Amino acid sequence: MGGLSGAEPVRFRPVEPEVVVEIEADQPRLEFGRYRHRPRVRRVRGDLTPEMLDDGY
Repeated sequence: MGGLSGAEPVRFRPVEPEVVVEIEADQPRLEFGRYRHRPRVRRVRGDLTPEMLDDGY
């Protein structure tokens, strides 16, 4: 579980990656482990597979 202190816990379920998507974010790097605003999905990248990507941010 994660979330902000004083807020309700955020539930999540880890999943295996199956598809690659391109996102648009308001900043180039995570700040304190998160983006300031929710990233937007720009498009599905059918030319890439999860195995082609590195695990870094």
